[in-house]
Amino acid sequence: MAEAEAEGAVAGGSYAVAPGIVQARFDEVFAASPIGIAFSDTGGRLVRVNPALERLLGFSAEELLEKTVHDVFHPEDADHLSAAYRELIDEPDAKRIGDRRRLVRADGAEVWVYLCATVLRDGAGSPTDVVTMVEDITELHLLQERFQHQALHDALTGLPNRQFFRSRLETALVKLPPASRVALYHLGLDGFELINDGLGYQAGDKLIKTVARRLEQLLENEESIVARFGGTEFAVLLWEQHGTPRVPDLVREINDLLAEPVYLSGRGIAATASIGVVHRRVGEARTDDLLWSADVALRRAEAAGKRQWELFDPDGAPEERIEARLAAVMPGGLEMGEFDVVYRPQLGLDDGELAGLQAELRWDTDDDRVIEHGQCQRLAERSGVALALRDWVLRTAWRQLAEWHREGHRVRLSVALSPSQAGDPDLAAAVRDLLAGGELEPHWLRLSVPVSAITGDDESMENVRNLGNRVHVALHDFRASPVELRLLRELPIESARLAADVVRLVHEAEFAESAEVDAMRSLVPLIRSCGTRIWVPGLETDHQAAHWREMGCEVAEGPCFGEPLHAFEVPERLF
Repeated sequence: MAEAEAEGAVAGGSYAVAPGIVQARFDEVFAASPIGIAFSDTGGRLVRVNPALERLLGFSAEELLEKTVHDVFHPEDADHLSAAYRELIDEPDAKRIGDRRRLVRADGAEVWVYLCATVLRDGAGSPTDVVTMVEDITELHLLQERFQHQALHDALTGLPNRQFFRSRLETALVKLPPASRVALYHLGLDGFELINDGLGYQAGDKLIKTVARRLEQLLENEESIVARFGGTEFAVLLWEQHGTPRVPDLVREINDLLAEPVYLSGRGIAATASIGVVHRRVGEARTDDLLWSADVALRRAEAAGKRQWELFDPDGAPEERIEARLAAVMPGGLEMGEFDVVYRPQLGLDDGELAGLQAELRWDTDDDRVIEHGQCQRLAERSGVALALRDWVLRTAWRQLAEWHREGHRVRLSVALSPSQAGDPDLAAAVRDLLAGGELEPHWLRLSVPVSAITGDDESMENVRNLGNRVHVALHDFRASPVELRLLRELPIESARLAADVVRLVHEAEFAESAEVDAMRSLVPLIRSCGTRIWVPGLETDHQAAHWREMGCEVAEGPCFGEPLHAFEVPERLF
């Protein structure tokens, strides 16, 4: 029996091992373990260490046994770990320590470890020793740090990305004095696609990196955060202090610095930026509001042209928020049938007869708002449903026109397109599909394209050429500039609808022979010499209509000829 106990015996489910064998096996595991193990007394003095701990820390066993466990803690972690060890020893119910911490090697380098510590107690429950086990996780820690850095920084420039910028903005608003002021600059590089398309993405990437470095250089002496939001957009958060440049001065410095050429293969390329700026006292600032306000200001600056800047106007914030909400819910509104097509009458100025019907959008929103055509088009551009909305209007109005024609009402339909709708590569195919039914001849449809869409846009110009072979094509927002007059001779343009601001300029002239009126009167024959009819929008009085008729314009629309009508109202009002 004694021999069986010495070798180990199974009895009643227990496994008994002689003390000498237990010690030998423990010593073997202790020496061979890849995990560093140390025994220390309750004062922290190391009394036994294994070879893995020697290799991990770079000390010999003799050197380690002259130290306490606290001596190898990293200075920044030492207070926390020492307190945890003291609690572990003094509190019988304390849980063992398990944490990621840093130790210090013999050469002074830090090593990240997973550290586990527990207390050994005697039969009376008094602490006798502390066992510490440490596993080297330095490579894992560095890998996780790399992943975290990549998740929070832009890969091309190394700047904080939008997510990290937002986090640092939140931190700054908590830590900065409430009475201090911050400025958030939201930058968008102008015309950057021309660099990518003309010189290639390598040139574009180099310019993006140069912009990042120059912004950092410009603001290196300021309390600031510079970030890249992605694409061609950057952001700067600036804590304004004594000596910080005023907003107009800093905007100018930014664009002057960006305008310095970057040379690539002997070619100099440069950037300009549109900039939106928002100012706030820290105590009144909120992260979401700052980001949103700066974005709104940037979009306004971009709409004004290149190298422009805009300071956020808080008085316009309610309207901006309403528009943003409407743009967000517009796709759902289209799906739920909240849109309708109304028809604006267009009359001949010579005879007063109905010359056509302009199809316009009207949106009755779920909160009882009525959104008219111009705002619908603007919101569609923001919401991403511009093309779907265009195709829906064309189908709806074309079917309605066919019904009127079947009833004997022969009238032409006009549909005005937005810039993105006119520049769509699939526009010609969409019109071809619309006309494929064959119930109506194509000449009953007039598509109007904004002048801004075809100046410098090859896709839109090609669309106009293709469409001109099938339907009538008009230009709207026409101002009769030399470039626009050239378009009338180069493209199949049937009519030109004057821009509203040009019409208003004539209407507001002080007398009939004003320079504005004379200039318009001289342009009318030039436009008509191209074989183009002139359409005048926004007429409010019979006197205005007579004035434009006298100048030689053919067609007009506006309140004096009637407001847009629902489809069911058209026959009884117009036919």
